Amino acid sequence: MMVKGFLRLLIALFLLLSPLSAAAGGVLWARQWGTPAWDAAYAVSGGRIAGWTAGSMFAKNADVDAFVVSAGNGAGWQSGWKGLERAYAIASDQNGYYWAGTAASGGGAMRSQTDAVIARMDNDNNLIWKRRLGGPLRDEGRALAPAPAGGVYLAGSGEGRIFTAGKGGRDVFVARFDSAGKQIWGVQWGGSNDDYLSAAAPDGAGGVYLAGYSDVDEDCRRVSERGFLLRFSADGDLLWSYRWGYDAATRPTALAGDKNGVWVAGATDGSLYADFAGGGRDVFVAFLSAKGELKIKAQWGSPAADIPHAAVLAAGRLYLAGTTSGNLFAENAGGYDAFVASLSPKGLPLRGWQFGGSAGDEANAIGYDGASLLVAGLSYGNIFSTNSGGSDAWAVSLSIR
Repeated sequence: MMVKGFLRLLIALFLLLSPLSAAAGGVLWARQWGTPAWDAAYAVSGGRIAGWTAGSMFAKNADVDAFVVSAGNGAGWQSGWKGLERAYAIASDQNGYYWAGTAASGGGAMRSQTDAVIARMDNDNNLIWKRRLGGPLRDEGRALAPAPAGGVYLAGSGEGRIFTAGKGGRDVFVARFDSAGKQIWGVQWGGSNDDYLSAAAPDGAGGVYLAGYSDVDEDCRRVSERGFLLRFSADGDLLWSYRWGYDAATRPTALAGDKNGVWVAGATDGSLYADFAGGGRDVFVAFLSAKGELKIKAQWGSPAADIPHAAVLAAGRLYLAGTTSGNLFAENAGGYDAFVASLSPKGLPLRGWQFGGSAGDEANAIGYDGASLLVAGLSYGNIFSTNSGGSDAWAVSLSIR
């Protein structure tokens, strides 16, 4: 009976993720899938979608498992390892892909003691190698970026010693691995406050950009989310850092970089670059040169909460994916809706999509395959079909032509 259940789920996923003819508004296809437990998609790359499930999506679950599914044919993989694994990042290449996230060996109270995990898979979803990184406390991998010679950068945050003595609270880390799984170097960065890693992106010269935020106490007043941007060389040297000020909360959440510089998108609760729209959070967008000089800045949003989660450069234009509790591009369907925005060279929205059900919906990831955007996230309701229970994963393909 269990095998038949797996087969039914595989067939359903194949049908759910198979392309349909183009519809109005640029939507090529949109699908929702899950198990009766909790399921969520957090990353996309090369037509693959990664996330985590507490159910039996592609195999019998072992607590909480990472999963990867192909948007093209519905073929999927689930970790099924003893303990907990959550995938938050994926990076594809011609030989397969890397995924990264968080792992814990035990259940129950052991969930508070986690490591960052990175795994190398081939194109048939076979595990080539797996590495865990961290100290005795809570550590997690949050982002991946390509490194020279087919390697990869793993970035995240953790408590205490990861590579060096902790600076206080949580620190950010980045490690470079080669394609065979050898760690070439690892760097730990932070201050006396808690520092969290949100995103990573290649710098176009072999190095990597990192973005995140610090929880800061200023004048006995809690000023949470003071943003930072870092650039590291391919040898692990910190080339420069950029910090936002104390006037408003700044949580950078998404990066898109190239040899000319890096686009940063995030959320703010004040008048950072323009008048605050009020009601929650606005989107802020900034472009910094390869030398760390602020060149472009913009702020926009609805009179509710608007938070970007991912960014991609596609056909020379920046696209953001995120979540909104307002009427950002359409009337809100209830709770939080997902959104996708196409931005002008000045960082302002030119066009947007907003979609959701009566419950909460989030767009967590966005990628580009040369012709269309692939967006993925999670839904607590019926965003594209009937919810399977808990939260479901979903994906949508959008034409940008």
